[in-house]
Amino acid sequence: MNRVLICDSLLRRNETESFLKKLITGDEKWITYDKNVRKRSWSKAGQASQTVAKPGLTRNKVMLCVWWDWKGIIHYELLPPGRTIDPELYCEQLMTVKLRESGRN
Repeated sequence: MNRVLICDSLLRRNETESFLKKLITGDEKWITYDKNVRKRSWSKAGQASQTVAKPGLTRNKVMLCVWWDWKGIIHYELLPPGRTIDPELYCEQLMTVKLRESGRN
């Protein structure tokens, strides 16, 4: 069977069984952000102060975890810098998603 036939059969099955609305999925993605912290310089009265970029600005990477169903996002979480998914965190997120889902139904 090819993918188109499988997808078609699943869509037809969903018309009678509505199983697609029961699916929850999640994904993780490394994202980068710029932490642009700037400081102001002193100036004389009547003069506009200049904004100076803080030296050593770097791009930071954090992991974004997102869980969703057919209605939309159920749970998302930005992990602290350097933290990745491990079995304990994955189980915590599953429990959070389960609790939120039970509250939505």
